[in-house]
Amino acid sequence: MARKKTVAVRLGLGGLAAIVAAAGTRYWHWYTRPIETPPGTVSAPLAWLGLDRIPIVGLATRLKWVITDPVELAARCRAAYGDVFTLRIPTFSDLTYVTGGEDYANALTLPTDHASIGPVLNQVPTVGYWFPREQDDPQTLQQLIMTGRRMMAELLPRSRVDSIPDQVADIVDRQAADWSDVVDLSDAVYRIVYEVAGRYFVGDEVWDQFGSRFTTYYRRIADGIDIVRAALSITPYHYLMPEYKCTRKLYRLIRDELPAYHGAESPLLRSIAASAIAEEPLSVADRRWMFMYVLWNATNYPGTYTYWTLVDLLARPGLADRVRAIPTRAARHEFLRRCLLETVRMYPVSSLIRFLEKPYEFRRDNVTYHVPAGQLLGVFPPALNRDSRHVLDDADVYDPDRYLRSPAPRIAGFGRGPFGCVAQHFSETVTAAVINELLERYEIVPLEKAPPRRVRVHQTYPAKPLPAMLIPRRVAAHALPVDCAQIIL
Repeated sequence: MARKKTVAVRLGLGGLAAIVAAAGTRYWHWYTRPIETPPGTVSAPLAWLGLDRIPIVGLATRLKWVITDPVELAARCRAAYGDVFTLRIPTFSDLTYVTGGEDYANALTLPTDHASIGPVLNQVPTVGYWFPREQDDPQTLQQLIMTGRRMMAELLPRSRVDSIPDQVADIVDRQAADWSDVVDLSDAVYRIVYEVAGRYFVGDEVWDQFGSRFTTYYRRIADGIDIVRAALSITPYHYLMPEYKCTRKLYRLIRDELPAYHGAESPLLRSIAASAIAEEPLSVADRRWMFMYVLWNATNYPGTYTYWTLVDLLARPGLADRVRAIPTRAARHEFLRRCLLETVRMYPVSSLIRFLEKPYEFRRDNVTYHVPAGQLLGVFPPALNRDSRHVLDDADVYDPDRYLRSPAPRIAGFGRGPFGCVAQHFSETVTAAVINELLERYEIVPLEKAPPRRVRVHQTYPAKPLPAMLIPRRVAAHALPVDCAQIIL
């Protein structure tokens, strides 16, 4: 009897293994299927690297690369396949990269009904989920995003943006009051920028009340925008994630406490109250989401730009002294604006991605490529920004003066087209004003080498804190302990 049971168990396990093997084989054939295209066109080559070609094992290696280092994956595929290739991502849409300069412009300027962003950002925590909206679908998310972009553009008249430098000194005074002898630049710089940007958009009264919590919540949330963490965010583990907890705290603040300030002098609240989609006022849920979204963009991007531009200045002997030697504030700001462009050029976001609502066709070397609807279309700024065909005079050298020469570099900086950045001048102004104020006041002495950059699809983050001494310049003239450039390099 026992022997019969053993045989039955073995047969059962063998049958189960056969079913699993058959299912795995079937999935592998589906996973490696060719991309069908109309007659006279071809698909971008499917990119397979190393172990990716081995059945079943290839799924694991591809997922590992996508999750842990998507930038390196795209760079390796471009080296192996050229400017056009398709990444097949398990459980997700195919992603076709077009990495040439002309491709960058063409792909990003497609109209919103051809190449959309709603299905992309719908996969991003906080913006796409966790923070409630009236409806959860990608189409209404894109409508909200477009409305938010228009709102930001209207809140950024050049005359008002140009007044920002006059507010920075007082903000640095407030922030510096809490500094100790050693300051973490990766925290201090962000806090200054968040206050500058936050006061501009939400007004002094709202920022005085909530600014400290806004800063804490948005930093945590932004630091979590990472493929690994995004993958975890759809599992039960997300309840333990700091970015989820901060999203919920931010939501409760906006829901429960912010309404008491709707009568405050707040440009953003006033703009949201007047906003509509298809002539219909925003719902209460969408007004809350819009406040979160606009303030997210207003603080996170300038914070990242300012921090890394300052790090790049400190890492290059003489640049900080060159800034200080420029006689007028306007000229210093113009130089620092070019430094920001150079930082963004050399260390851009890893990808700009759109979802194709319609097929996309383009020609390359007398071949017509066809990318089907339902796929993702991506451009790869790191490739364009280091391409000697578009960036002359040694693209691997940090050179803010390259933008003074003709022809000026053609770079992937702030995007373009219907989803391009509407706040470039704002970001340039905030970055220049904050760095100028810090360099005028302090000799900044980093105590460690600059942390590695964590380049992500969304932004570039410091891998760890950067402690530094900020010595008032009247003291530093007598007792500067070390050359900051020697430490940071």
